[in-house]
Amino acid sequence: MKFYTFMVRNHIDDTGPIGKLARDMKEDKEHFPMNGVMKFDGWHRIMRDYLEGCGAEDKYLDAFEEAWKEYEQCERKRLKLKL
Repeated sequence: MKFYTFMVRNHIDDTGPIGKLARDMKEDKEHFPMNGVMKFDGWHRIMRDYLEGCGAEDKYLDAFEEAWKEYEQCERKRLKLKL
């Protein structure tokens, strides 16, 4: 699953910063970087750089970091990869 899909499926209705980030990502679907399945290395930096380039506030960058950890754990578990 792509990080974008993970966020939209799991956090779109959250009321905190992760939910706001998910809604912003959905609104920016045409431009937000999309990783492929099992593509973690490098994509974290690409997405973080994109958010920073868009002027994301620190609380949304922190939300991204939290969500990325959750995403990577879920995907590695789902795909049975080592953490």
